[in-house]
Amino acid sequence: MDRETVYLEILQPDRCCLCFLVRAYANDHLKSLLDECVNDPATRAKLYRSKGFCRRHAWQGVHQHQSLGMAVIYGSLLEKGLQELPVKPRFWNIPKAAACPLCESEKARDHSAVREFIHIWSESEKLRDSFVEKGILCLPHLEKTLGQKMNSNGRKRLREAGEKALKRLVKDLNEFLEKQDYHRSQEPLGKEWDAWIRAVRMVSGEKD
Repeated sequence: MDRETVYLEILQPDRCCLCFLVRAYANDHLKSLLDECVNDPATRAKLYRSKGFCRRHAWQGVHQHQSLGMAVIYGSLLEKGLQELPVKPRFWNIPKAAACPLCESEKARDHSAVREFIHIWSESEKLRDSFVEKGILCLPHLEKTLGQKMNSNGRKRLREAGEKALKRLVKDLNEFLEKQDYHRSQEPLGKEWDAWIRAVRMVSGEKD
């Protein structure tokens, strides 16, 4: 499947397409690592330096039910940690753990996804039209994409489409808030019922 088709298929009015791609990549990368790389010396060395995954990615591994891979990695980390416990307390010069390798990989994929989106946006009228109709970017990804190199017309159109989609959300959120007031509290909630959740998603990104 070509990349233009991928973006066209994942556009949703309530989900940032770039967040979706990066999150899917991170899940696949974690699964692949736990399935195939737990005994790879280079992978193990990275995980020793980082003292395992960050909390977010460690619990993703748990929720993926990757019990064997997680047991191998965290069993060896526990053993190594016990061997390296200091005899005397250290109040300074405590070695800092390296960054979580999955966080680093996720960051690189996020950067490449932003550039890829802008390349397709600049080339594909179909993507531009579809995005105007039903796409949205979270605020961080809208800022990142607008900071990429592109022609002024493409940047103007992306800014207008991105702002329009987010302003629809603001409208829904305001409607939700108004219905919390006792004057309107008896009115049933419509499509704005989850606007506060969508607002979190559009400011802070997808949930883990």
